[in-house]
Parts: sequence; C-alpha cells; structure tokens
Amino acid sequence: MQVSKRMALHGLNVSMAVFLGISAYGLLGFLGIGVETPGAATLRGTLLIAAGIAASIAGICYFGIQLDRRKDEDRKAEEQRTAEESARKGRRKPVRTG
Repeated sequence: MQVSKRMALHGLNVSMAVFLGISAYGLLGFLGIGVETPGAATLRGTLLIAAGIAASIAGICYFGIQLDRRKDEDRKAEEQRTAEESARKGRRKPVRTG
C-alpha cells in the first residue's frame, strides 16, 4: 500500500512522537520523578506499553520507507525533467550573427 508524501511525513512524525512520549513516560517512571507509580506494575499495563512501543517502531519503519520512496520518485522525476530540458536546448539551431 502506497501513501502520499504528505501522509508519510505525518505518519512518521506521529509515530516518533508516540515513541518519544512512551519512552519519556517510562524513564520518568523509572526515576520516580513526577509520575505516580502504583506499587507493582500490572501485566496488562506492561503489555499495553510494550504494544505501543512495538506499534510506534513499526510505524517509524513503515512511514520512513514510504517517505524515502516518495523522495526518490521526486528526485527521479526532477532528473528526467532536467534531461528533457537539456535535450530540447541541444536541438535548437544556433543563432548566426553577422
């Protein structure tokens, strides 16, 4: 499934934000700063956080690949356009002066 360049960029940004948010939450919880931690982590909570991390990493990978493909397509199209313009300029008859 292909996504547009704009959608790939937004998906990548959202995935990175989710990953950073979960990571910051985990780090703050580990350090005990500003996060009310229950006495013991539940299995359900741990699995939800692990699923969120896995989903955000998968999103970063997927949307990163899609963004690279769209940028590569744009670069190839620009090269083709430039080659067509230079070929068109090369076919012009020289202007004679004199």
